[in-house]
Amino acid sequence: MEELKTNRTVGKQQFTRAENSLRRLLEGGRGLEDTIRRKFEELSLKWQVVQDAHDVLMAQPGQDNIETEWIDEIMTRYENIESDTDAALMKFKVEKQSDVAEQSQAQHPIHQAMYKDAPMQGHLQLERLKLEKFDGELRKYPSFKERFKLYIEPICPESQLPFILRSHLESKVREEVENVEDDMACLWARLDLKYANHTKFVDIVLSDLEKTSKGDAKAALHLINTVEKAYNDLKKIGAAQEMANATVISMIKKRFPDEMRLDWVKTIASKGEEESASLFQMMLQFLKQWRQMIEYDDQVIKKQEKTSGTTHHLAGAKTGGGVGRKSETCWLHEDNGNHPIWKCNTFRAMTLKEKLDLVNQKKACQACLEISCNGAANPEMCGRQFRCNVDGCKKPHNSLIHDIA
Repeated sequence: MEELKTNRTVGKQQFTRAENSLRRLLEGGRGLEDTIRRKFEELSLKWQVVQDAHDVLMAQPGQDNIETEWIDEIMTRYENIESDTDAALMKFKVEKQSDVAEQSQAQHPIHQAMYKDAPMQGHLQLERLKLEKFDGELRKYPSFKERFKLYIEPICPESQLPFILRSHLESKVREEVENVEDDMACLWARLDLKYANHTKFVDIVLSDLEKTSKGDAKAALHLINTVEKAYNDLKKIGAAQEMANATVISMIKKRFPDEMRLDWVKTIASKGEEESASLFQMMLQFLKQWRQMIEYDDQVIKKQEKTSGTTHHLAGAKTGGGVGRKSETCWLHEDNGNHPIWKCNTFRAMTLKEKLDLVNQKKACQACLEISCNGAANPEMCGRQFRCNVDGCKKPHNSLIHDIA
């Protein structure tokens, strides 16, 4: 128990050092974009290590429902610096757009004339900004309107705004407002009537959700991206509540991979009855956590492959016969096993005894956990020559069943 607490404390110390390093870059205003991205990725890995260490400790007998403030405090710190990092990266993006617009300014004299009297904001001369024209695609409208109001309206003479707005519409869209008077409220009202129609937008969102597939981590990430984009777009047109209904929530849930669905059931089971609005906010947070887990897992695997040139899975593989071959799909989820058993959250959440019973029942290799391996009869014969890397164990069994001895 003391060793687990020590591991968790060390994880927090490493997280704090990474956090302070990134914070100095953000507050000093001297960090390069790639450096900030790299530092945040490192911090995200440290955050995942802290969560894993905390979860292992909480899984011990007598540790349930205590020390939640410990992990909540670190989570708050991570979310705060994540928000600050997003803001810094957005600043870099705006600066890049400004530089690109400056290079093409001579080729767009009409825009130069429109913005010649524009005020300065900070060190950016916003007259250089050039917004992409709106082509009538419904999903693009919320972002177009938001950016026009944020970047164009504040720097242009009010009398010229109707003309400038029309110049940012493709011809087929511009025709729809041709007979509208030169009043920004009237122009936006006409565009909103067609392109911010809540019912039409929700239909598109539901169609996008129906197109998502239920499967592996890649499919789960696509689902998460789809949900987040739909919510953000609806929020921009004042219709965020349309996502918070039982139909949409049920549709999203049906597309969860099996282990993700089980994790969701555990999450809401402890909360009792929740209104749809609260339930959807819980789901957004749940999806965010799963994104972090999937991306962290993918980063670790890629790092291992880059370091050794082989395919590893949580056991510290050595090069040798059979190493590098494609992993078997999960034998717990044979109908939808687009992941290996060692990445299966259902398997990883089991007790040691449950894992061992399943490994023996499936006659799987105790080293690599695969059924087709020669190590199924004797782990010393494992084709991947796996050895446990927990606390320097080095015995021929997987780290997920470390206490086998």
